[in-house]
Amino acid sequence: MADRIAIGTVCAGYVLLMIYLATGVRIIRADPGARPHRRRPERRGRREFLRQVIGTYVGGWLLLMVVIVGYYGGLARHNPSFVLHAVTGTLALMGLTLPLFLAASWAATRRARRPARPGRRPPPGAGA
Repeated sequence: MADRIAIGTVCAGYVLLMIYLATGVRIIRADPGARPHRRRPERRGRREFLRQVIGTYVGGWLLLMVVIVGYYGGLARHNPSFVLHAVTGTLALMGLTLPLFLAASWAATRRARRPARPGRRPPPGAGA
């Protein structure tokens, strides 16, 4: 019985995630030229970039922890030490990958801000 509840919960979560992603795609397709608006347009520079990237990184980790604790701790009823190891293991992995994530984010924003040179295609999402 517990397996059916776990499978049903995972399937329901998957369906909700797909609905959420499909809604996002429809919104983007409705107005492809629209860009996300900044909450505070006066904030710019390296400090704002770091705040945004680290906020995204920490938010992603928190979402992962909700999934791990919710599934393994709540539905699957694993040993609490397993959940503790999952938390500390993902923190260690984040510590190793954060510099790569920062570098990739910096390169993507720098490339997007670079003016187009003649004969080069615009970056994806730059409009026509």
